[in-house]
Amino acid sequence: MAKSTSRVGRNDLIGNVAGAAELTKENAKKMVNAVLEGIFSILKQSGKLQLVNFGTFTVKKTKERQGINPKTQEPITIPAGYRMGFKVSNSWKEGMKPKGKVPAPKDVPKAKVVAKAKGKKK
Repeated sequence: MAKSTSRVGRNDLIGNVAGAAELTKENAKKMVNAVLEGIFSILKQSGKLQLVNFGTFTVKKTKERQGINPKTQEPITIPAGYRMGFKVSNSWKEGMKPKGKVPAPKDVPKAKVVAKAKGKKK
């Protein structure tokens, strides 16, 4: 089962797969790695992988562009490259929506109304 923190890693995924498929963690690790390698090799070959009722992975080419070095504030040239995109399917998107009314978080402060002070004009 995944930890209660907001970060979940590969080992958490392997643990979940091992529990769901009743495998040892070593066999689950091999299975997860094989799936990830398969996704990588298909994207490398064709640039797109659509898994029905899950989502679509795509590889996009980026153009060379100008940026700013955050330390020195000097302009730099960012080279062209590739980035991966993922678009979740509508069935997963619908499945992730909470059922019923969602309570507002308690740790978010409420906005305060500030009244304008009536006073002398300068």
